[in-house]
Amino acid sequence: IVIALGSIFVGTTFAFRFHRNQRKKRSSRTSKKEKTAAVTKGESSIGIIGDIFMDVVVGGIQKIPDWGMDELTESPIKLMPGGGGLNSALILGGLQQAFGSNSSVQLHSLIGYDQFGDVVRKRVHGTRVNLIYTEGAARRVSTGICVCFSGGKEGKMDRAFITYRGAMATFNEKDLDIDQLQKVSHVHIAGYYNFPKMWSALNSTIVPALKMKNITVSCNPQWDESQEWKGLPDLYSDLDYLIMNEDEAFQLTRQAKLGDALEKFHSQGLKMAIVTIGAKGAVASICEYHNSGEDGKKRSPPVIRWYWHKANVVAEVVDTTGAGDAFTGGYLHEWSRSRDVRKALQIGCAVGSAMVTKLGASASLTLDDIRGYMCDDCLSEESAPSNSILQHISINPE
Repeated sequence: IVIALGSIFVGTTFAFRFHRNQRKKRSSRTSKKEKTAAVTKGESSIGIIGDIFMDVVVGGIQKIPDWGMDELTESPIKLMPGGGGLNSALILGGLQQAFGSNSSVQLHSLIGYDQFGDVVRKRVHGTRVNLIYTEGAARRVSTGICVCFSGGKEGKMDRAFITYRGAMATFNEKDLDIDQLQKVSHVHIAGYYNFPKMWSALNSTIVPALKMKNITVSCNPQWDESQEWKGLPDLYSDLDYLIMNEDEAFQLTRQAKLGDALEKFHSQGLKMAIVTIGAKGAVASICEYHNSGEDGKKRSPPVIRWYWHKANVVAEVVDTTGAGDAFTGGYLHEWSRSRDVRKALQIGCAVGSAMVTKLGASASLTLDDIRGYMCDDCLSEESAPSNSILQHISINPE
């Protein structure tokens, strides 16, 4: 593993210099700041502001090696385009094509000035993802790299990551094509904590401007390596929903039980919280006010409802790395076209379950893959009772 990773990073440095010289030769064909999609792929209904990484996928390991030690894996170590923004966009675009939609997905991001930027463009070629990007040539930044470890033993699968943010560390509001972004009906922010240079503008100008144009907005936080979890709560009142895994929910709310975390989100102004809970499926918690006065002020206590969709049984789990991003793509697809939370949970869980049978977070799925995990009787609905099973899902479950 160590030798393979070392070779990748050494190769990155060499390739960066080579591609820099090659691109200078092509300067008549490529502008200094390129902010355009390579192909127009139909009208976009969803735009994603999101992260792109090159994933080094290390699967099939029983444990991460201690310092000075080595571990073997029987699975080939793969190099695959990834990142929450790209993964969700690819799933979303694939679903739109599979269900006969003519629309495409806008993906606004920043790619590095290296060979990995070419790999990303090649990955989206021929898909419904309309990549709208700024190239990192002017800043001399390289594509971020995420080393993804997945595996486990005795049937307990887990994952861990080591991330070099690269281009994502400099991704900011000047890299966005706001005119294109304002042509969609829904914008999803994928990987909020992976692009800190964008936080201030997202909170103060970008999201409020989208809401002024009646564009719905959702967000996925990703993990905050600083453990401070700041900034995002300021966006809650402007979001139509926040979508995350249970660990992120516990950290954002500083709560130890899922039910308490959901109620904390609503007390901070969030209308809808979507939380994936691994093999248990996913839950949507919706806070609604009734009997508002003519002045628009809320007159009655909020009504909170939980919709819990259990995941179908997966016979063999290969890699859990991309399950959350896959769920997000499925949920975005259905919710954006129908506003049906129940159906969106069903589609999201099916796509997430299908993804864990593949290696790599950006693996391709077929419609048959997804249909195999559709479940028509896996949904339960509750009015947030204190004795709910969700109250017993905790930060350290037994």
